[in-house]
Amino acid sequence: MRCLACKNMFRVKITWSNIFLDKKYYLCDECTNKYKVNYNYVTIPLDSLIEIFYIFDTTYDVNPISFLLERRFIFEFILKKYNLNKIIFLYYDTFNDFYNDIDNINELALFNRKIVVLVTYFSNL
Repeated sequence: MRCLACKNMFRVKITWSNIFLDKKYYLCDECTNKYKVNYNYVTIPLDSLIEIFYIFDTTYDVNPISFLLERRFIFEFILKKYNLNKIIFLYYDTFNDFYNDIDNINELALFNRKIVVLVTYFSNL
């Protein structure tokens, strides 16, 4: 397979514990160790309560598609924690994208639903 971050070829070692798993790998071991995942959570009180889940504290110069597995884990957590019929779920690659869209998010607050946001890269302005 080819690592989506460093573009190097890598091989997944097949063992008895993972032989029947249908798991896709997007990062090599080196990049997995280099880009440490830091799942975190912050609440911002704007016109409505906005809960932001993010994966990384800082922005890396890597395509966010590389972290599909990490986003899947946090999305499954959000699915278990909230009823998706009662929230507004948004996804942004960076916190700056979220901040630039704040006017539209304030309009969504008029629906009187909790807004849950998933951000890949959370870095302060």
